[in-house]
Amino acid sequence: MHGAACFKEQENMLIISERFPPREKGQNGREATRMRLILAVRYLSPLRKIIAQGYGLHSKRSAFNRAVADLIRSAIQGEYPDLSVDPARVRLTKGILQNPIGLQLTRLDDQLQLHFETNVAAFYSSGDDSIVLCAYNPELGIAGINDEECSRQDGSLSMQLPAQLMKAPVHVYCYAHDRQRKRFSNSLFLGAF
Repeated sequence: MHGAACFKEQENMLIISERFPPREKGQNGREATRMRLILAVRYLSPLRKIIAQGYGLHSKRSAFNRAVADLIRSAIQGEYPDLSVDPARVRLTKGILQNPIGLQLTRLDDQLQLHFETNVAAFYSSGDDSIVLCAYNPELGIAGINDEECSRQDGSLSMQLPAQLMKAPVHVYCYAHDRQRKRFSNSLFLGAF
């Protein structure tokens, strides 16, 4: 009788963990993970130079791996097999500097024009911090940044798009870095233009 009582109590046990949770029918976890990785690497590969600088004091490979992990964790949207990258959640640089504020971006044909406030109110910013604009077309795999230095105190920046991007839509990101390019801001997605 005592054994029967123990058996009955085990039937009422609440399972709090399983080693191999059941998969949804038709979903292959390994293939979904592989597809997320492919999407992340494909999106970030043309941006490697920015990521190598903007992801801190890591080696280039380590910086890229961290950026890929961040993208997979926060910027992949949808359910397998309909996965995609949300460009607004992608981070190209990571840091403590303040981003420029009051941003207004316009595009006229092959010209991007960014206006921002010149005041420096935050502890982690300086008037001579450089502001960088990045235009990127993921389908073409072409990315570029402004070639002329622009500081926070300038208040505006313009960038001429290359001929390949003249008629193509671009994802535009903005970030700041200090004079030594050792401290960066978290990149901002300004939109698709």
